[in-house]
Amino acid sequence: MNQEETDKKENPDLPVVVNKQPDLSSEKSEEVQAIIDRMPTYWTKWVALCVGILMGVILLLGFLIRYPDTVDGQISVTAVTAPVRLVANTAGRLILLQPDRTDIKKGAVISYIESGADYRHILWVDSLLDNPAMPEKGYGMLPDSLLLGDVSSAYNSFMLACLQYERLQTSDIYVTMRQNLQNQIRSDRLVIDNLTTELELKASVLEDSEDRLKKDSILFDNEVISEYDYRQQRASHLSLQETFLNMESNRLLKQSEVSHNLLEIQRIELEEIESKEKAYSELITQRNALANAVTLWKERYLQYSPVEGELEYLGFWRDNSFVQSGQELFTVIPDKNNIVGEVMIPSYGAGKVETGQTVNVKINNYPYDEYGLLKGAVRSVSRITNKIETANGTGDAYLVVVSFPDGTTTNFGKFLPLDFESKGTAEIITKRKRLIERLFDNLKAKTEK
Repeated sequence: MNQEETDKKENPDLPVVVNKQPDLSSEKSEEVQAIIDRMPTYWTKWVALCVGILMGVILLLGFLIRYPDTVDGQISVTAVTAPVRLVANTAGRLILLQPDRTDIKKGAVISYIESGADYRHILWVDSLLDNPAMPEKGYGMLPDSLLLGDVSSAYNSFMLACLQYERLQTSDIYVTMRQNLQNQIRSDRLVIDNLTTELELKASVLEDSEDRLKKDSILFDNEVISEYDYRQQRASHLSLQETFLNMESNRLLKQSEVSHNLLEIQRIELEEIESKEKAYSELITQRNALANAVTLWKERYLQYSPVEGELEYLGFWRDNSFVQSGQELFTVIPDKNNIVGEVMIPSYGAGKVETGQTVNVKINNYPYDEYGLLKGAVRSVSRITNKIETANGTGDAYLVVVSFPDGTTTNFGKFLPLDFESKGTAEIITKRKRLIERLFDNLKAKTEK
């Protein structure tokens, strides 16, 4: 029994109060229905119109506005033919021969480091060796008063070989030997001819003597002549026969001497050829040894320009300045040299870089706000990555070569006299995309994760 029934029993005269809960659902339904049935006001229409126009403008701008992607990297502006840096290959006192900021020809001597040699004598020897016709034309009398320092030993050996070769070329000793032998051969042949004639006569006399001896032999057998006469005739015949044989031996001996002298002439000719070839070979060997010694001396003590261009000192050099081995001394900037940019870009996003794309280059030496930027174009992209050192360790990067069709004139119209090792930043402009495309690309990337 609740409290109300208890009170009613205790006080039957009290009025009865009944609590009724209001029907909220019916009230809310009536309010919603009133809002739905009520027409929009004038202000609400304008708000809806503005929102619609704004959404349309945003959508239109999303189609019209194209925003390019960029791939950034550090660029080094250099030349197609890089500047040449000259270093000291030995320690010593530097002697300058060319002033700073001057145009020099290829092969011009810039400076040398003092040694025991006179560089002018070294260059004279070098010019002598550069003449390919010198071995055939002859070196003549080479001077022996040159200051060549480390090259002296090779020069002396070359000079000795040169003199030996010259002596053989001008000597007539082999000619004289051949002429003497040829004269001897002519004399021997005359003797042979005379002996042949005498032998023919002696043969006739010997034949007559033999016939007489036969007749005397018959007469002696018949005791017509005495034994003494027979022996006299026989001794005379034997003497004639001995003389004939001696003459025949002399003729054969002379013929042998002629053959020997002919062989001797051939031997002398062969010896002359071999001696000259040996002397020439020794001359070429010593010439090459001297050329190598001169080259080593030039590389060690001499600084000369390997290209034509402008000379620039890499230090405050003066005559007798002491330099260390390996120290950079000069640089030569080649003339008529087109500049290019070398950019290292990270591997991430490198696939978007293609040849012909525009590159915005900002040079560190020239602030962008004051000088502007250089316009370039991608000339080539490497197909293989290179290892580079970064702040986070070793990473992969692609090498991009950038050309500058407008030279070093910026978008502000200012000419930049760039060094050939200027540094800066490069922004490679890749494919342009609409804002709406970027939105859908992002949504697609999110949904496909």
